[in-house]
Amino acid sequence: MFAAITGLLYAITPQFEQAIYKDVLYIEPLNQTPHKLSQQIEAAKQVMPKSAQVIEVRPAPSSDQTTRVIFSDPIHDFISEAVFIDPFTLKAQGHLAVYGTSGVLPFRTTLDQLHSNLLLGKWGRFYSELAASWLAILTLTGLYNWWKRRQNLKIRQTQKNKLLRWHSTLGLTLFPLLLIIAVTGLTWSEWAGDNIRVARQWLNWQTPTLATSLQTDNLPTVMHHEHHEMPHSENLNLNIVSTEYDTALSIARAHGIDATQIQIKPPTSGNQAWTVAEIQRKWPTQADSIAIDMEQHKVIDQLAFKDYSLVAKLTRWGVDAHIGVLFGWINQLVLALYAFALCIMIIYGYSAAFKNSNLKLMTTHFVSQSLLIWNRATGSQKIWLILVGIVLGLSLPVFGFSILFTLFIFAMRKYIPSKS
Repeated sequence: MFAAITGLLYAITPQFEQAIYKDVLYIEPLNQTPHKLSQQIEAAKQVMPKSAQVIEVRPAPSSDQTTRVIFSDPIHDFISEAVFIDPFTLKAQGHLAVYGTSGVLPFRTTLDQLHSNLLLGKWGRFYSELAASWLAILTLTGLYNWWKRRQNLKIRQTQKNKLLRWHSTLGLTLFPLLLIIAVTGLTWSEWAGDNIRVARQWLNWQTPTLATSLQTDNLPTVMHHEHHEMPHSENLNLNIVSTEYDTALSIARAHGIDATQIQIKPPTSGNQAWTVAEIQRKWPTQADSIAIDMEQHKVIDQLAFKDYSLVAKLTRWGVDAHIGVLFGWINQLVLALYAFALCIMIIYGYSAAFKNSNLKLMTTHFVSQSLLIWNRATGSQKIWLILVGIVLGLSLPVFGFSILFTLFIFAMRKYIPSKS
């Protein structure tokens, strides 16, 4: 439920964030040509320490918005700090930490991390992965339970069955969305996400990535999700000059990179290319990208989103829908209704479970029923059950750990009284 509530807050707050930071995000457009991108970058450098390195630039997507010049500086302990420049006046409107490809600002970054890791860092992601794993399992088993008991729920008009009917109705209505949210959430989880990436690579379903190496013997690697990843910070010392950003932008535009929302990244080493990528995640998605050898002013690789495999496209769309950006405010509204309905469904489920019962009785009944099913199962059924459990446990490690931990607690509860 906590994951649903924090996800709800994250989904409905883009407009709040824009209002909070409107002074740095928006400007009064002037009836004149904006300054060159290189001049905007030089203006941003005046705001930051000399040790800060430009790691990314996002030109203003419209005439009433600012350009983001993003810096990294390990000496002053910041990884992704954006200076917001007025393209017409070269005035720095302010600077803020930014996060991920979607470029969220501190307010929503806090909500995002609260949703994904409880503000506890890597090990806090155990909670969100546990929630996503169980959401997927309970969605499928819930559908099976409803199918088995649907007639009984209609015939026996008890208060508990009324609660279960509401729980089931909401579950059936939300079924496709529950699975989509669970699966897309697992794709960027810490442990199950690694398994999904390996499976996608093995099935050749991975998202293509640019070949950015200027050495022809290096091949591109699989692209990971950006939503929960911070940019890498490196002290580049590559003698990059700001006018090269003008050149990169010009070459990219000439080769079909025409989205209003783009990011330009300089190389992180001497044998890497510049990259320019479209980052428009709202439908219709624009995610073309290009790699440029700046010395020769030559394109060495280019990817078009239209050429992605269907699985790669579905992955992109699924992730963007999950975070509420794919279809704009409609996407936000659907996620808000989903999160609210999920919370209500959970309340109905727990209310039905504890109706005329308590945690101890319910746990005892669950254990006895599980043992009864196990004892009545044939040898082949037991083998299949064990195999399914092993596959699920390995595929969803946090889910597997939670099952083992629960079995351990049940065993200890049975063992300790017998010793007393």
